[in-house]
Amino acid sequence: MNTVLSLFLFAVVIAYVEYRLKKINRDNNDDQKGAFDYFATKEELHKAVKKLSTQAEEDRTSMKERMESLEQKAFFSAEIKKAEEEKAKNVVVEDPDPSVIYFRWPADDGTFTDAQRVRTQTEETYYEFHLDETRTKASFVFVTMSDTQLSKANNSSKKYIERACDFTGSKSQRFTCTPGTALLSRGKWVVEQKARIDYQ
Repeated sequence: MNTVLSLFLFAVVIAYVEYRLKKINRDNNDDQKGAFDYFATKEELHKAVKKLSTQAEEDRTSMKERMESLEQKAFFSAEIKKAEEEKAKNVVVEDPDPSVIYFRWPADDGTFTDAQRVRTQTEETYYEFHLDETRTKASFVFVTMSDTQLSKANNSSKKYIERACDFTGSKSQRFTCTPGTALLSRGKWVVEQKARIDYQ
């Protein structure tokens, strides 16, 4: 009986020792694995930090180059603008011939108000006056700058044409104009003789 008990206790001790040895072995393996994971993670972090640092340097360099490019463009743009302004200062603007004036269209009574005269022709002017030396008498013609402007006048002939002009032929985009005459009276140019438009 004592022998059986001794053998049993011996087996228990052996089993316990084996258990402890296996546990120690597992713990050692876990420690080694943990150490391996630690160093692997550390290496990955190091690579990531290095990559981020490289990317940041590249971005900084790229940004610097873009800023330099923008500064150069701004500089050249400013220089070009400055040169254009200097050129504009040196350009002599010719004063329009004071004996030539323009009007939009006649009033309902066929007169042109002198206060509405302009010195240059535009898409809104339809009559060109040539003043004599006294500036109280003028010859005038019907004029347009574009087909669009002429079409507008032809479509509203009573407003733009017939108050100051007679016309022959069917309205078209081509015409010649024989001058009419007008006199300045009390701030208005009164049509003395209508101009004549010949459509072709």
